[in-house]
Amino acid sequence: MSIHSVDGSTWSTKLLRIGELSARDKNLVFNNLGHIISTDWLRELYRKLDGSKAIGIDGVTKSSYGTKLEENLTDLIKRIRRGQYAPKPARIVEIPKEDGSTRPLAISCFEDKLVQSAVSQILSAIYEPVFLPASYGSRPGLSCHDALKALNKATFEMQDGAIVEIDIRKYFNTIPHGPLFEFLKRRISDVRFLKLIDVLAKAPTIHDGKVVANEKGSPQGSILSPILANIYLHHVIDEWFAAISKSHLKGKTTQIRFVDDMCFVFQFYSQAERFYQVLGKRLSKYGLELHEDKSRLLPSGAKVAARAQAAGTRIPTYKFLGFTCYWGLSLSGKFWRLKVKSRGDRKRAKLVGLRKFLKENCNTPNTPLLIERVKSAVRGWVNYHAVSDNQRQVSSFIHESRRILFSWFNRRGGKKRWTWERFTRLLDRVNYPTVPQLKSLFPTSNQAKA
Repeated sequence: MSIHSVDGSTWSTKLLRIGELSARDKNLVFNNLGHIISTDWLRELYRKLDGSKAIGIDGVTKSSYGTKLEENLTDLIKRIRRGQYAPKPARIVEIPKEDGSTRPLAISCFEDKLVQSAVSQILSAIYEPVFLPASYGSRPGLSCHDALKALNKATFEMQDGAIVEIDIRKYFNTIPHGPLFEFLKRRISDVRFLKLIDVLAKAPTIHDGKVVANEKGSPQGSILSPILANIYLHHVIDEWFAAISKSHLKGKTTQIRFVDDMCFVFQFYSQAERFYQVLGKRLSKYGLELHEDKSRLLPSGAKVAARAQAAGTRIPTYKFLGFTCYWGLSLSGKFWRLKVKSRGDRKRAKLVGLRKFLKENCNTPNTPLLIERVKSAVRGWVNYHAVSDNQRQVSSFIHESRRILFSWFNRRGGKKRWTWERFTRLLDRVNYPTVPQLKSLFPTSNQAKA
């Protein structure tokens, strides 16, 4: 069955209506979606887009685009409706990773960000009602802490089982467009809207000064990439795992996915082995590659941890969402449970980045502004990592950041040397971040009953 969107209402009402229809019938096919993109909606998206983000190759900022906003939006709508809209090439910035490699980040032009944002919201309205509870990343009302809570709950329930940690090699850059659009056509029959998604997905990029056509993947940095990445793995992994858990696997199973970062928890180790043996084939079928070096099958559970301690060993750790997951005794010392701590490599990389930033700004005259930027960076890291069992790492990070900033104060020539006491008083006055109340990763009573 297909449905035509209703004209005569505001874009927000139309999006709400799409979400309601999608929730009511998960097999519904939507037509005539493109008309939702209007000048009124683009004007609202313009107001909401962050103007401080990096600018694209055309050098157009939010403020400069806004000097002729109505003229620009009218022209943009005409090009979209006539099928003449073509995004400009995205600038690629290589972001260093902890292992020495780099991650390409696409910097789109401001106008293209407007279109990406509109298409992303329409797709979210269609797919949010059908995404499975196992998916947590880039979804409204859900966060990495919710995913960690789910992992904590699953590992606590399955006390003598296993966990599969998987990594897809360069996932965002290898999503094949053909299968992706076959999945999209299951819910969308609007040819013009599908063409608009295709144009955005295939937007060229600039590498070493050369324009390169994008034949596959959806580069990170694009506003549209998270929803496309979620849609693809929803079909390739989430639905498939839910089905085989009922038909082919014995015992309890749980999947926790945060975009392309995912773990699978099993009640029985043998069932985890069966799953791990076919996972690579499943990914390969849809143009993806399992990263063998970063994917593992491990024993998991309180009983496993107790047996390991009795044998003088420990369960191997694994990584998830920037944390190292390990098994430790509860505060009472009566039982084993999963704990997390900040990944050491990422923590060190953040501190190295802070030290580099201060070194590059050693002679800046605007000390208050620089301190505010440091505070913002430290606060962001702390708010993400301030979770159960991780207080020591958070406290250590704050202390090290203070030491780095203290050294910067005393490296500037021609200034009276600061004492630690005087420096501490300054940080107190400017409300420098301290260890906040930790976010609990223990499931709530409602989650425990689920």
